[in-house]
Amino acid sequence: MSNHEDIILPTYVINLKSRNERLHHILRQFKARPEFNVQLVEACEHKIGAIGLWQSIVKITEMAIINDDDVIVICEDDHEFTAHYCKDYLIQNIIEAHDQGADILSGGIGGYGQVVPLTKNRYWLNTFLSTQFIVVYKKIYKKILNYKFKKTDVADLVLAGLTSHKMVLYPFISRQKDFGYSDITPMHNEQPGLVQDMFKRTEERLQRIQEAYLKYSNL
Repeated sequence: MSNHEDIILPTYVINLKSRNERLHHILRQFKARPEFNVQLVEACEHKIGAIGLWQSIVKITEMAIINDDDVIVICEDDHEFTAHYCKDYLIQNIIEAHDQGADILSGGIGGYGQVVPLTKNRYWLNTFLSTQFIVVYKKIYKKILNYKFKKTDVADLVLAGLTSHKMVLYPFISRQKDFGYSDITPMHNEQPGLVQDMFKRTEERLQRIQEAYLKYSNL
């Protein structure tokens, strides 16, 4: 029997009321996955999508503090589990990342600067793109609340800039589903297939790093 049998993850899902197709999609993702205690959070709307997303993240962080959550999962409604998702794999990495001092653990990203392998499946990184599935630890809550978000800011880059203690899982357990439009990033509306291309290129980069790590760690 798994040691993680009784662990349930507080999971906050951001969804715009008008996006019913996204709501149906994200509810399907968590169906029959009782390890997630899913709470839908109505997205904050703003003419600048990135500001609306950040306001939603702040709203969730305030809810997490009220609920006394030590760790939370923040999801956007375009999150999609990959075939690599496994409850024990995720929870074990959440525990180990916490023990290593992580503030943020991502389930999958569309880009990064540099990475350092910590284990064969978990990588430190200096920055990242995409927030469709992120694990956020309690010790960064106040930094999120205290940050003064500017109209030129990008939410994922701001999150990455709040801490040097951030990691990503590889293989990814999460990708962004391409709905053919984005409420946050106008570029995604102008370049069809951009999201899939970003994730594909990022996975290819990480695969090469993983292969090198496994080769030399076994010498």
